[in-house]
Amino acid sequence: MLPLDLPFAVLRVTLRALEMVHLPPFPGSKLEGAFGRALYRLACTQPQRETCVGCPLQTLCPYGLSYAPRLPEDLRVSSLGTPPRPIIFRVAYGEERHLEAGELLTFGLVVVGHAVTQLPYLLAALREVGREGLGHTRGRLELEEVRSVQPYSGEEVTLLRGADLGVNLSPILLRAGELPPLSGERLRLHLRSPLHIKAGGQMAEHLHFPVLLRALQRRMGNLEQIHGGAASLGADFTRLPLLAREVETVRQDLRHVSQLRKGSRPHQKTNMEGLVGTVEYRGDFRPFAPLLRCGEQLGVGKWAHFGAGLYNLKPDDLEATG
Repeated sequence: MLPLDLPFAVLRVTLRALEMVHLPPFPGSKLEGAFGRALYRLACTQPQRETCVGCPLQTLCPYGLSYAPRLPEDLRVSSLGTPPRPIIFRVAYGEERHLEAGELLTFGLVVVGHAVTQLPYLLAALREVGREGLGHTRGRLELEEVRSVQPYSGEEVTLLRGADLGVNLSPILLRAGELPPLSGERLRLHLRSPLHIKAGGQMAEHLHFPVLLRALQRRMGNLEQIHGGAASLGADFTRLPLLAREVETVRQDLRHVSQLRKGSRPHQKTNMEGLVGTVEYRGDFRPFAPLLRCGEQLGVGKWAHFGAGLYNLKPDDLEATG
């Protein structure tokens, strides 16, 4: 088992529309952008700088820590060329949504590792996230509540509610070694948002288990070494990919989806593409359980911080599918 010292908090955020809000099928990048701008306005003390690079406060500033994390000097390796962000949105892919005034928008937000210490700033930014408007119509929303949740036990704690001045800064923390095991021989993975994993230099069209496992191991190792306790430094990263070859892909029902995303510069657009649907596997999943469960909450693949690569696991004794 890969050692992972990576605590994280899963938040459930609810906003109430103040006017018509038109959202695309996958609104993760819209929410992430609005949150980032709100956090920047709250936290940045040197707005005259074009980027966080070179700022003497980059390792202290809540915005710099969350949106421009620096790579530790002892981790200058190719797999960590772009440090992963410790703030992750959890938004499923669906249909375009038209929210009328008074309707609710709920999404998940995961705060990873050391970023939990910045919770006061993060909650303050969530108060502001909908005030400048979201979506095609720039419809405004207001914060209804923020709750910290334990997705496996159902335990919940309110951190912030509407305009209340009181704030609870003690979220429920989850840890890799304490997540539910996977003891069955069959596992169904339901991709709820576009998964983009590269294999052989191109986006993988078939989600065989070794491809998924390598992407999970790379992402969780990177997150843990930058934002956690770095227990995986020096660990053997070859054992689990070899074991993953013994897991059989029973069935795949995947489809390709894509959505244009505006970049931070004028006229800059990116085509966010990936796979959604279900995959069924057969094998011994016990060695992979911590990685699979972490991925279930933290996402995997390209654009994971927007909420891409979000999946649910269903371990059970599925009937043979032929």
